[in-house]
Amino acid sequence: MAKVYGVGFPLHNHSSVYIEDGKIVYAVEDDKMLRTKTPWIWGYSSGMSLEAIEDATGVRLEDADYIGIGDVNLSQAYYNSFYRGDENDYKKQALRKQLNKIKKSNAKVIYYPHHDCHAASAYYLSGFDKALVITMDGGNGEHELGTIQLAEGMEMNRVHTLSMHTNANSLATTWYYLCRFMDFVGNKDEGKIMGMAGHGKYNEKLMRGFRSMLSYDKGQLTFGPRGHDYLYEWYYGELTKEGWFSTPEGKADVAFAIQKHTEDLMVQYLADVAKRYPGYRNVCFAGGLFANVKMNQIINEMGCFDNIFITPGMGDEGIAMGAAILASRDAGDWKPYKLENAFLGFSYNQEQIEQTAAEYPHLKRIDFDYKVIAQLLHEGKICGLYQGRFEWGPRALGSRSIMVRATDSDTHEVLNNRLKRNEIMPFAPFVLGEEVHNVFHIDGSEHTAEFMTICYTCKDEWIEKIPAVIHRVDNTGRPQIVRKHSNPVFWNIVNEYHKISGIPVLLNTSFNAHGEPINVYPDQVFKHLDDGVVDYLVTEFGIYYKEENEENKTES
Repeated sequence: MAKVYGVGFPLHNHSSVYIEDGKIVYAVEDDKMLRTKTPWIWGYSSGMSLEAIEDATGVRLEDADYIGIGDVNLSQAYYNSFYRGDENDYKKQALRKQLNKIKKSNAKVIYYPHHDCHAASAYYLSGFDKALVITMDGGNGEHELGTIQLAEGMEMNRVHTLSMHTNANSLATTWYYLCRFMDFVGNKDEGKIMGMAGHGKYNEKLMRGFRSMLSYDKGQLTFGPRGHDYLYEWYYGELTKEGWFSTPEGKADVAFAIQKHTEDLMVQYLADVAKRYPGYRNVCFAGGLFANVKMNQIINEMGCFDNIFITPGMGDEGIAMGAAILASRDAGDWKPYKLENAFLGFSYNQEQIEQTAAEYPHLKRIDFDYKVIAQLLHEGKICGLYQGRFEWGPRALGSRSIMVRATDSDTHEVLNNRLKRNEIMPFAPFVLGEEVHNVFHIDGSEHTAEFMTICYTCKDEWIEKIPAVIHRVDNTGRPQIVRKHSNPVFWNIVNEYHKISGIPVLLNTSFNAHGEPINVYPDQVFKHLDDGVVDYLVTEFGIYYKEENEENKTES
C-alpha cells in the first residue's frame, strides 16, 4: 500500500496529484492556487500545488513511496535554458528546489512519457474494461503529438505514435497559432474560436487553404506536411492581408473553417483507427485537442464506437494525474474504476467561511435551504455556489459554479456584463440525470457528459424554453448530467427548481470573473458578492447576500 505523488513539467497547466493505497486523495492545479490563469509559463514547476497537498496530507514529497514524473525532458530543457534575467533566475531556483526534493527522496522515482500520462488519465478513470485510448495535443518535450494505445484490464500498450519528426504535424497547434490572429491568447482562448464557429459560414477558399496547410493521409494514420508549424503562421498572415480578421463576419468564417477542418480530419483519422482495431468499441480521449466539445459530439455521432470518454483534465493538468496513476499501478495498488466526480481539490470549513464573512459586516446571512435557493433562482437571481472540494480540470461542475435560470434569452449578455467576460459560446446547462433524455438527444457516452466534455442537440420542444444554454445556430448545448449519488448538492438544487418551475435545467458557469481561474479561496467569492458579480453567495454553511438584494428579491 503505497503513498504516491504525481508531478509533471509541461509548458502549461501545471498540477500535482497525491494517491494513497490506490485512491486519488488530491488533484490540484497551480493556476487555481496562484489565482491567475497561466496559459504558458516556460520554466515553471508545480511547486505551489505540491506544497499545498503536502500541507493537507502531512506527507512530504521526500516521504513518498513512489513519485511519478511526466515530461521529464522538459524539466531538463527548462533548467538548461535559464541564463537571462531575474525572472528566469527565480524560476530556475524554484525548479531546482523541486528537483532537489525529488533527488533527496527515498521514493522510487519513475519517469513516464507525456502521452502515456495523458492516456492513463483517461483509461484508468473511464470504467471501461477494454478500450482504445487516443491522445492528441500540440506537442511536448518528447516531440510527440499523439498516440494510439490498446488498453485492457490493467495494461495499456502503445501501438502508434504521431511524431513531429517523422509522420505528423499538430492539429491542435493550428488553433494555438490562430488565437493570436483572432486577438486571443493561445492555450487559453481556443474555446472562444470554437464558439465563434457557429456564427460563420462555409467558404471553399478558406477550406482549401486549411486542407493545404494540414491534411490527413488516408489509411496511414499520419498527418502532413510534417513538422512545419511556420506554415500555420504564414497562412494566417496571408488571411490577414486579405482582410479576414478585420471584420466579425470574416473572423466567424475563419472560425467555421478551422472547426470543420478539425472535425473532418478527426473523423477520417478515427474511422481508420476503428477499422484497424475493430475489437475495441469503447474509446478514451485525452490531450488538449479534446477540450473541443463540438468535435467530441461529431466523434460520438460517427457510429464507430459505442461509448467515448474524455477525461475531465484533458489538458496538461492531466500529466501529473497520469503519472500518479501509472506509478500507483506499478506499485501494485491501482485498480481501474469509473470516476464518479472531479471534486479532488481542497475544501474550506465553517470557521474559515465565517472568518471571511466577518470581513464584510454589512452582508446578511440566512441558513442553507434547497427550497430557498431554488426560489431565488426561479426569481432570476444570480447565485454563486461555493461548497465542498473544488474541481480538477477546467470545468466548474457544481463546487465553484455560478447558477442562473436558463429561461431568459438575454442572460448571456447579462452574465458577460456582470463577469466582465466576452464569452461567445453559450453557457452550459446542468440537467437532472432523470430528465436529460427528455431535453437532449443523447447518443450514448453519458458518463463523459457528467464532466461537461461533449455537446448534444437539444430537442425541438425545449429550445425556446431554455434559450440561455442553447446555441442559437445549431441548437446544441454542452450539458452536465447531474446524478444524485455523485453530485448531491447540485442535484438537489436543480431538483427543487424543477418542482417549482417544471424545468429540470439550470445554467452553470464557472465562479470567476474575466482573467481569473475558477475561484477556490473564500475571500475571492465574498469579494465577488460584495462587488455585485453575484446576487447571492451559497455556501454549505449559509446563504449570504447584500441587504438591498433581500429588499428586492422578488424582482426578476
